[in-house]
Amino acid sequence: MKKYYLILLLIGLFQGNIKEYSISLYGIPMADIMIEIQDTVYHDNNAVKLLYTTKTNKITSTLFKVDNMYETIIDKNTLKIISFKKSTFQPNVTNRLYTTYTNDEVRYNDSNTIIPDNCFNIFSLLYYLSNNPFNSIQNIVTVEREGLIYNCKISKFQINQKLEFNLEFNLINNKNNAIIEHTDIFTWALFKKGGYNKLIINGSKIERCHFKSGLTNLKANIKKEGSP
Repeated sequence: MKKYYLILLLIGLFQGNIKEYSISLYGIPMADIMIEIQDTVYHDNNAVKLLYTTKTNKITSTLFKVDNMYETIIDKNTLKIISFKKSTFQPNVTNRLYTTYTNDEVRYNDSNTIIPDNCFNIFSLLYYLSNNPFNSIQNIVTVEREGLIYNCKISKFQINQKLEFNLEFNLINNKNNAIIEHTDIFTWALFKKGGYNKLIINGSKIERCHFKSGLTNLKANIKKEGSP
């Protein structure tokens, strides 16, 4: 069942306070994700906090329960990552990870691994895509994932008032650089080679995303106000 939840990390960011999304496999609801964005101050930097929480629904949890939290803090002007932490639970894998900030360096706990200045993680990348002018979006960016570095190829299309982004990730350093041997299913799946990742943005709000890998075909849609 674990492959049915790979879509959760693909949900994008937006200007606003809180948005909720429903994750479905072939139209069957599987999980929900809540995303909150807040202006904040971190080590005297004007910053933005990006908070993701994900939970499988009651039925799905009987088969493969997931309860995850990811928090990224970025410099508001440069989008540089200045803090990251996560707490994730799934069957047989529990991760606790955080960074420290000293002398403008962001370092993973109990590690010599530093997050480079000029890169995104998946959360700050989605914020970048949904909060910048279409024509300014670069075709290739660098994305960091828990010690691993990827080139991300961005294919972009404008269809009337909506924007479509397709993301392709290619690892450029050694897999042994990963600071967690067994990461959570969402973090692993999003960067899986050959995966298909599509986002649909309307204004500064991601309305829908689509993940496909092999026979796995999942979609995430923003919930309408008042929906359960």
